[in-house]
Amino acid sequence: MLPRKRSRSLMTLALMVLIQSSEQHGSGAPPGSCLDQLPRHPEIMPQTTVPPYLVVPSTSLVRQGDTIKVTIGSQVGAPVPIGGFILQAREVQNPDKIIGKFLSVPDPESTQIISCRGDNDTVTHSNPEDKPALTFLWQAPTDFLGGVEFRATVAQSYAMFWKGVESKVVEVVTPDTVVTQPPTTPTTERSTVVSPVVMESKPKPVPRQLDTIYQGCADTKLCYGVPENCIQTGNCKAIVAIFVAGDKYTFEIQGTGNPKYVAAALSMDNKMGDDSAMECVRSDNGRVNLFTSWTYPKVDPYVRRSDSPQDIVQLIESSFIEGKLYCKFTRDAESTVMGQTFNLMTNKYNLMVVSGDSMKDADRVGFHSLAYESTGEPLALSSVGEAAGASKLLLKLHGSFMIAAWLGAASLGILLARYFRQTWVGKQLGGKDIWFAYHRILMVLTWLLTVVGFILIVVEVGGWSTTGDNPHAITGIVTVILCFIQPIGAYFRPHPGTKQRPVFNWLHWLVGNSAHILGIATIFLAVYLQKAELPAWSVFVLAAFVAFHVLVHLVLSLTVCVAEGKISRSPVNVFPMKDMMGQPRQATQLDRSIDAPFSSFRRLLLGIYAPIVLIFVVAMICLVALAPIGETYNTIMGA
Repeated sequence: MLPRKRSRSLMTLALMVLIQSSEQHGSGAPPGSCLDQLPRHPEIMPQTTVPPYLVVPSTSLVRQGDTIKVTIGSQVGAPVPIGGFILQAREVQNPDKIIGKFLSVPDPESTQIISCRGDNDTVTHSNPEDKPALTFLWQAPTDFLGGVEFRATVAQSYAMFWKGVESKVVEVVTPDTVVTQPPTTPTTERSTVVSPVVMESKPKPVPRQLDTIYQGCADTKLCYGVPENCIQTGNCKAIVAIFVAGDKYTFEIQGTGNPKYVAAALSMDNKMGDDSAMECVRSDNGRVNLFTSWTYPKVDPYVRRSDSPQDIVQLIESSFIEGKLYCKFTRDAESTVMGQTFNLMTNKYNLMVVSGDSMKDADRVGFHSLAYESTGEPLALSSVGEAAGASKLLLKLHGSFMIAAWLGAASLGILLARYFRQTWVGKQLGGKDIWFAYHRILMVLTWLLTVVGFILIVVEVGGWSTTGDNPHAITGIVTVILCFIQPIGAYFRPHPGTKQRPVFNWLHWLVGNSAHILGIATIFLAVYLQKAELPAWSVFVLAAFVAFHVLVHLVLSLTVCVAEGKISRSPVNVFPMKDMMGQPRQATQLDRSIDAPFSSFRRLLLGIYAPIVLIFVVAMICLVALAPIGETYNTIMGA
């Protein structure tokens, strides 16, 4: 082995390639080393094992302009001295950018502050002596919001170093954000004991405070958020705010829930199409960019950036912090897009705000899966206060009518036709058997509710509208078609005993049951529609209904099977499924003067089934009418 003195001399010579001796404001490390943090040791590559070192910031939140401590040292249980190092703060969204500056070092004799890309933005060693854990004071920039990682290359010896030793993410927040961590004071004392570094397991909870975008919504800005009444509580899924000073129009848009994009649009109505949109987009590399685009009504490509000039907006600030995507920008008071003049000073516009978790491609936003709403009327952008959203009365009526039709009327009507033909024998309603009279009333009610509900949603959306990957619209239109033709076929049904009667029986059964199954499936799919704003647990309510409905069918089917076993001993007819073939029965089997076996039990079960189904229907209609109630439920449950 080489003598220690000679070894240190060689190490000093090699590390000078990485870190040149410099004053605090000197030129520092060569530009290449500043960027990739490689020491340029000839033919020596970084270690690929887990590094024995950690970089630990003293907090996970820091306000703009405030300082925090950053410690570099060995992991717990593995005290390893530091020979050489280079440490910098890098933007999470743009890892090549070095930000902030260091204010102090623990030992000026062994460590130093240098300038790589900005003043005092890097700390490194000044000699190759073994060093214990080191703590530096770093100041956050005043012109940046977002995530920061402290990144280091640490050398244990000339031939052994680790690159890419990174800290946990530190979020740089606005000066008015409450940070509960204790204040950090500068220190120049050198650590005399090599103690392991322990990373914080969890940041301390901070009191909830409204984001900056909500401040001024009551008196200085025009604000519109989704869902309704979310601005006062500061929990909007998406929000747009406009502040006007003279002829300068400053926009802010923010989306929560880790959106890929959040956008606002100026529209002449409350429907998507022929609107000038402004998009705040988070790219795959973490950068947040601002674009403008033009929307098309219900035709591909739906939205296109190339049809809108990009210089009509000027980005001021952008960030993606704790799942919140935010952009602040100004827009020209007057601009022309697709031949249409947008004069923000003289014209009124509907504000539309949308957000989603995916992009259709590099230049187009995806389906608005997180938020999609518009104001109810055009507004002067210079007005202040909270804007009201468009009425959802037609949407809620559509949902209520469809629930009443397919969970309630259709379920009960099909049950009567399937199991109660030979019940209440000798009693009639309007000249018809009881079962048939009520079956017809319920199915006509199903038809009326479905047709009216369909008309309401067509009026609401202004025609055909897709719902992204959700096939709700497709299954819904198929259900309406099947429901519409069912009573027409029933009106022209052949007489019993004719050759066409079995064909009618099977078709009538198939179309009716298919419509019922599709109708309930369509209601399930509606739970996942953003516009419905139903709580996710609505699915469990629907699943409970289906389970109960199937259970009753199984019990009634079992009674039919048991009753069929008595046919040879009892001259009654229970109309099992084989009657679908329209085959005449033996005289001993056709006695319509008395009820079928177990009729009392069936009536009892019907008396239980009907009110419980009514409870399910009322519960789901209440969820539709009162939506959104998800946040309230989560608060109650402590989520």
